[in-house]
Amino acid sequence: MKKFLLFVVVFGIIGCGVNSRQMLIEDTQQLKTRTYQTKHYEYSKAVIAKASVAALQDLGFVIDKADMQTGTITATKLLKGATMRITLVIRSDDQNKSIIRANAQFGSNNQIPQSVEDPEVYNSFFQVLDKAIFFEKENIN
Repeated sequence: MKKFLLFVVVFGIIGCGVNSRQMLIEDTQQLKTRTYQTKHYEYSKAVIAKASVAALQDLGFVIDKADMQTGTITATKLLKGATMRITLVIRSDDQNKSIIRANAQFGSNNQIPQSVEDPEVYNSFFQVLDKAIFFEKENIN
């Protein structure tokens, strides 16, 4: 009985170690993904939100919901047999600068959508957003 109990305790400790290591790897991957999903801007939340809607429309997305109070914009793009959905969250800091995070999902009609983790997808979006911000900023001045 003592050997069995010792076996259970040792096996449990080893099992916990594997789970902790796996959690650390997943946390590192999530942090890496978040770095290319997020960008900081020197402009107000309102400027970034308007430019974001324009950028999404330029990329062929249909705006599903835009809520300035919460700073969220959700848009969908229909592709051949698939759908891409993107959600933007825009926050302001105490210096009237903005932080925007994009989260895209892709899936076919009969699949559960999967998160897009390709940095190039987000990089392309932020390039279009940068241009839209330039035009939005010009309209304000």
